[in-house]
This record gives sequence, C-alpha cells and structure tokens, in this order.
Amino acid sequence: MSHRSARGGRRLPRPVLVAGLLAPAALAVVPSLAGAVPVIAADAICVRPLQSPNGQLSSPALTVTGSGFGPGANVTLRRGARTLSGTADAAGQFTATFSVLDLLTGRVPKSTPFQVVAEDLGGPGGVPPAQGASNAVKLRAAPLAFTASPQRTRPSAQVTFKLSGFEPDRVVYAHYRYGGRVRATVAMGRASNPCGLLTVRRRQIPVSNPESGLWRIQFDHNRKFSAKSTPRIPATIQVYRTLVNR
Repeated sequence: MSHRSARGGRRLPRPVLVAGLLAPAALAVVPSLAGAVPVIAADAICVRPLQSPNGQLSSPALTVTGSGFGPGANVTLRRGARTLSGTADAAGQFTATFSVLDLLTGRVPKSTPFQVVAEDLGGPGGVPPAQGASNAVKLRAAPLAFTASPQRTRPSAQVTFKLSGFEPDRVVYAHYRYGGRVRATVAMGRASNPCGLLTVRRRQIPVSNPESGLWRIQFDHNRKFSAKSTPRIPATIQVYRTLVNR
C-alpha cells in the first residue's frame, strides 16, 4: 500500500522494521563458558615436614583450591607424574589435598621447586565443555635436614653448618651435650623464609678442651634443651685424641 502526504500527494517512504540489533543484545546476557579460565591457588609457599615429639616425620596436607571450572566437570590435579582426580561443584569450584612426603625425606638441606597444575576435562558427553589447563602454581619443599663441612677437623675449627626445614624467621639453637649434660648452647642464626634454610659458620664444638668421646648436638628453636622439642635434628660428634710428632 502506498502512502500519500496530506499535502501535495507526494509519496512517503515505506516504513522498515529494524530487528537485527536485538539478537546481539539478547546474547550479551547469556554467560559463555568458552572464555572461562580455571584458576588455582595453594595454601602454602614452601612445604616443610611435621615432626611429632617422638621424632617421627610426616607430610602436612597441601590444599589446592580452584574456581572457573565447569559445573560438575572432571578435574585432574597434576604434580609432575603424580595425579589426583576430582569433580568441580555446581559453582565451578574445586578443592583437593595431597601429600608431598616424597619431597621431604631427603637428608640434604635444600629447597626443591615443584609446581601444580589443574586441568578441566569437561563433563560426561562434553557437557559442560572442557576448559583446559589452569595456571601453574609454583611451590617449594624443604626436608628437615642438616650437614656440616668439613666432617673431620679439630673441635675448635670453624665448620659450615647447613640446615633446612625449620620454622621461618625463628632462631635455631644448637645444644651441645656430653655425658648426658648440656655443656653449651649456641644461637646459630635465624631460619630464612619461607623454607627455613640456614647456612652459618661456627666452631665445631664451642667448648675449650672438649673431652674425647661422643658429643651429641641437637638443633631446635628452644633456648633450653628439651629432648621433645619440635622441630629438631639430632647429630653426634666423635672426639678422639691423636699423637702429633714434633
């Protein structure tokens, strides 16, 4: 049907309905899982062993939490070749705990780097779709360990002590005992953050003219010696007399 104006009879353009702009507006309010990226975090920076009063070591449970996973999606947590499987909840969140005891049983004082990654494998039949890998969380592990170098020298000589796995930012003490009695206690230094590392030079035995025989040392955080202090590292030094030709 043509349209004429009230004046002069000139034709007016036919009205056109524009509906194409409604589709993008409707899509904008629909959440898209395709752009989601899973994100994880750990409850520790450096994992150190737990020690009971009887001296037994165990691994603290490392907890990893995540979000941005598909609701009900299968999730695999990876640490090197080790894996742990679980399922995200309805909000796309994921929580898992696992042990790193294998990284805490060494006898060399050091901190070992490792990382954890989670992967969203999607749900059954691809619903929800797989989101892929998360960010990589970089962590460290430190055993409760001690070394001294050199191992054989005069009792009064300076020795390099290396320790790890102690509580960060706390002073480490060395208690020297002989014949069941504490003969000296030395502040070795403050353990570093976050893995409780310490490297320091001290006399091997801070006692003048130490008796020959077996000396016992205990490294811990207490000013006074206690056989049940935790964490603690026991060590021994054998002192013996030698003949020197003059």
